[in-house]
Amino acid sequence: MVVITETSDDVNGGDRGPNKNSQQLHNKRKKVEKKTSFHIPDGVTEIIFAWVRRRGHPVLSLVSKAFGGLINTPRFYDLRLRLGATEPVLYACVGPTPWFRGPKWCILIKKPYRNLTDTVSLRLHEIPSLPPMPWGSAVVTVGHEMYVIGGCIGLTRTNVVYVIDCRFHTCRILFGMRVARYRAAAGVFDGKIYVVGGCEMRAMDWVEIYDLKGKFWIGSRWTNGIPLNVSCKFVTYAVMEKQIYILGDRMCYIYTPGGQGGSLEYVMPGEFMSFLWQESSCVIDGLLYSINLPQRGIDASPIIVYDPKQKTWRPLTGLQGFPANIHLRSSKMANFGGKLVILGTDEYWYNWNKGKREIWCVEITLERSHGGEVSGKVESVAVVRTVPESLASIDVCGTANV
Repeated sequence: MVVITETSDDVNGGDRGPNKNSQQLHNKRKKVEKKTSFHIPDGVTEIIFAWVRRRGHPVLSLVSKAFGGLINTPRFYDLRLRLGATEPVLYACVGPTPWFRGPKWCILIKKPYRNLTDTVSLRLHEIPSLPPMPWGSAVVTVGHEMYVIGGCIGLTRTNVVYVIDCRFHTCRILFGMRVARYRAAAGVFDGKIYVVGGCEMRAMDWVEIYDLKGKFWIGSRWTNGIPLNVSCKFVTYAVMEKQIYILGDRMCYIYTPGGQGGSLEYVMPGEFMSFLWQESSCVIDGLLYSINLPQRGIDASPIIVYDPKQKTWRPLTGLQGFPANIHLRSSKMANFGGKLVILGTDEYWYNWNKGKREIWCVEITLERSHGGEVSGKVESVAVVRTVPESLASIDVCGTANV
């Protein structure tokens, strides 16, 4: 309900003489006050609020308890999904060196400056409601949920799967995966999560499948023969062309789901994938982006791009203003709504700042020409978090749409 009150300027009835006492003025004011009220339907209000960016939700919660209650309901997020008003949210796991306690979940917050319009600050905030994540987990996103699969707790592999609801930052445990896995590969195909490797290579359990609709695990027996010299743990993986591309310790593989366990094949050496592909990488619009180590010999660009159709690597051109102080080898990349985001630590800062490190965030917009060349423009560079040196490792960086 919105109430608009109109008060006449002529509260003295045209007589502005100084002899009117306060009671007479008050009586006249009451007579000329006009109140007009109209009701906005709840459905319209919800639609208006659904289009508000997430960074404006805390303000809505302060305006009214009813508003705060509305934006914390599943119905509200379902409405955002139907309207196409969802937006990408970036998550990262930041924590101590592996083999100690797990890293903590953080979320990248865009907060508007008070005095500068159309300007936001970036901060990486810890999410206290989520448990620490096991190191070396495989992570896939399905809608507003992130599935955190396996990993190591201390020195022990786990078969536990954590399911994070990115709308409310709650977590539930999904049991049933038969094998404990560390640094497995995973992808979503036709309503099923395929989990590959991360354990000893055996025909009975090297691949497991989770049916998202039926909510049960399916054992997948490997019937195509066990390839030789396959790593029991992987460096990283990427889903492209309805396949899982896997970077192992010694070479690359392509896993194709389907049939009894699917199929696994080696990537031909002439594609240089195992030589150029690095752990810090992500897929955007069907192309694989990876950091470019200086000694690898592809141009001077810090980022290179792999096209799985042409089977070629190219440098990402542009990138004026890309910070030279970020430790790329330990950084993490993510697809942030079509933009390339890199989170990495400042490799020089800790030497003179009493053992602390800054975590930097670089946002890059991408443009693809008709000839296939991809260029990038550095949109923003910001320090998003400062942590002790022992807590400066970044294990996972990914996004969900909510």
